[in-house]
Amino acid sequence: MNLEPLKTFPKPSLRSDDQAPLPLLSSVVTVAPYPMAALPQLMQDAALAIAHHVQAPDALAGQCVIGAATYLAQTRVNAPHHLRPDGMPCSLFMLTLANSGDRKSECRRLAFKAIDEAERDARNLFHQQCEEVLSQADRLKGKKREEFLADNPLPSDPRTQYSDATFEPIVGDMIRGASAACWDTDEGGQLFGGASLKADTRASTIGGLTKAFDSGAFERTRSRGNVEGSGFAYHRRLSILLLAQPVTIAEALSDPLLREQGFLPRFLFTSTETLAGTRFLTPEKMQAKSYADPRLQRFWERCQMIQASPTHIVAETGEVLPPPMELTAQATAVWLAFYNETEQEQGRLGVFSSVRAFASRAGELARRVAAVFACFEQQEAIDEDLMMRACMIVRHSLKEWLRYSEETQPSLELVQAAALMEWLKEPVRADKWRAFHRNELGKSGPGFVRKARNRDKLLSVLTRYRHLISEDDKQYQIHPLAEVADTAEIQPSQEVGTADDLRIDAETTSHAPPDPKGTDISANFRTTSASEKPVSSGDSASSAISANTRACDERTSLYQGVL
Repeated sequence: MNLEPLKTFPKPSLRSDDQAPLPLLSSVVTVAPYPMAALPQLMQDAALAIAHHVQAPDALAGQCVIGAATYLAQTRVNAPHHLRPDGMPCSLFMLTLANSGDRKSECRRLAFKAIDEAERDARNLFHQQCEEVLSQADRLKGKKREEFLADNPLPSDPRTQYSDATFEPIVGDMIRGASAACWDTDEGGQLFGGASLKADTRASTIGGLTKAFDSGAFERTRSRGNVEGSGFAYHRRLSILLLAQPVTIAEALSDPLLREQGFLPRFLFTSTETLAGTRFLTPEKMQAKSYADPRLQRFWERCQMIQASPTHIVAETGEVLPPPMELTAQATAVWLAFYNETEQEQGRLGVFSSVRAFASRAGELARRVAAVFACFEQQEAIDEDLMMRACMIVRHSLKEWLRYSEETQPSLELVQAAALMEWLKEPVRADKWRAFHRNELGKSGPGFVRKARNRDKLLSVLTRYRHLISEDDKQYQIHPLAEVADTAEIQPSQEVGTADDLRIDAETTSHAPPDPKGTDISANFRTTSASEKPVSSGDSASSAISANTRACDERTSLYQGVL
């Protein structure tokens, strides 16, 4: 568990004899492979099928599949909480970073197919019923019309999905009686950069979202003249599935308020590497139809089966009051090992010392993910296998947050400068923008350079890093060598313990008899975990503890400049 020395970002050189462009970005670690093998088999098969047919990154497909399962689970089960007998919501906030053109929408469409169809049918029926009532009411006038509408009230809107929305209408619908919702968009900038988090409302919005995540409570206080009015709603459910381009939310990811106040740490997070340039089509691929893939058909059938099962919504109040999922003794031991591991690594020299706010949420997120998995697998309790899988998903998220920590992220201007160069060099416009005037860029360039101040700042950065050439700071030309100098990649540091660590630690934590339902995990999952593991899976518990102690000593020596 060696902790890599903090990497620094390249600075422009003043040497006149070296005219090659400098890399704008330096990745502290390469994007870690998404732990697809950690998903339960049915979900894993569906995610692999989506990634195959759409030709999209595994992380996109995996997150969309988890998002669909969360939508179904949040009104049917609660996640277990070690301090609350009635548990906590199993709703998840999820954020996935992917570039434009990485096919975020198509991944989401296949994962949510059964859910979207049910939502569409419910809303069509709702509009039909409203039209029938209103058409009869329109034949009446005055008091008779009022009495008719009182005796025949309009049905409640069954809407549960929001895409192009802000937090305000979701709060309003919850106060008016809605029970559960999924805020689901492939334009994540709408939340992080839109009206919901603008300066005059961001604190209240962040507070409202965190309260919704923690307990399902919604509240709004308004002046009496406000049309929406005040109100409150308890025991509701809200899940969030955001797919966003890195450049659109780079500023939000480094915002101290969003990070330290606990909003971002509630998100299950991953990022992707684009497959653009490798997504070739063949006659065989064009013949393969996603709708005919048995892996997706089985996934959609399970979604429909769960949709047909009863929810735990109180008709009179709209409150969602499901029972908490139980943990087997072995699952509890796995969770304890994971919780204690992430707690230890939050220490001053720990791997997660720079992301304590995120690591402190890991135990809670693992229980929520495990409850979602158990619901989708139609199990009555969370066993060792499902908890271990959940811990792997959460650990991946935590590792991704570590990559995006303030100490290791490049500045916003470097991120935007790199995005601008990528835009200038895209084949569809490369010929036109090999040479250009800054005013033309301000009029026709990407949105973040439309303001003259930011445009000039980014052009200055690109000139200093020698990606652009200019003699008068007005007319610019792309450096001939700029095609190969976008990033400098650094190999990933070693991983903190994975699935086999949890198994070793769990065995030393609990002496409970083995659970016949969850005593082992698939060979594929073990192999995936062991490949990342710093301590051999065959080591004894005492060897693992000894290795951990040595690793801690090595980190101390590293910081003291010994290594």
